[in-house]
Amino acid sequence: MKNIIFDLGGVLVGLDGQRCIDAFNAIGCERVAEYVRLRLTADLFLDIEEGSIDTAEFCAEVRRMTNCTATDHEIIGAWNALLTEITDERKQRLKELRRAGYRVFLLSNTNDMHWQYTQELLGCVEHGVGNEDCGTYFDRVFLSYRMHLSKPDVRIFEEVLRQAGLQAEETLFIDDNRDNIQAAASLGIQTYLNEKIDNWLHEDDLFK
Repeated sequence: MKNIIFDLGGVLVGLDGQRCIDAFNAIGCERVAEYVRLRLTADLFLDIEEGSIDTAEFCAEVRRMTNCTATDHEIIGAWNALLTEITDERKQRLKELRRAGYRVFLLSNTNDMHWQYTQELLGCVEHGVGNEDCGTYFDRVFLSYRMHLSKPDVRIFEEVLRQAGLQAEETLFIDDNRDNIQAAASLGIQTYLNEKIDNWLHEDDLFK
């Protein structure tokens, strides 16, 4: 094993759907809260995830579809309420893996709002400016909104392998979604289904 590709939500960062729902309800965006409750990834959420619209367009569409008067700042804050924390233990483990000689990557279905907030959670933002996609922790990050592709589309895995120059059989992919795992495995990538957020931390044989 030479390369490790991590998912973000449910693997490195905690997710709290109810906190996000409550935040959207609090600013009068009940219909968006219902999207979150049902875990819908179509329409508005798919558009922002695959980079078809930007943050400003996302916020404008939230106001249009809900008839709310929330500001961009309030909408972004409510959406980022989905993300909870990246523990010191997880951050330390990422550093240890890189020191041990592994190439460590991030592959996430995400958007600019969540990525900026994630960089804050990782401590990779100084004076509002990101630190080259958190180079302290990752050799490279691959984000759906930049690639205009999202998991479980097998093409996003093909692009990661190609752009990073990785051999599938030398690469481990860790994700909490079974469909994503199956798509990666179809290319010969080794996989681990992380059914509880910190399970991967306690699998002693996972990185051997």
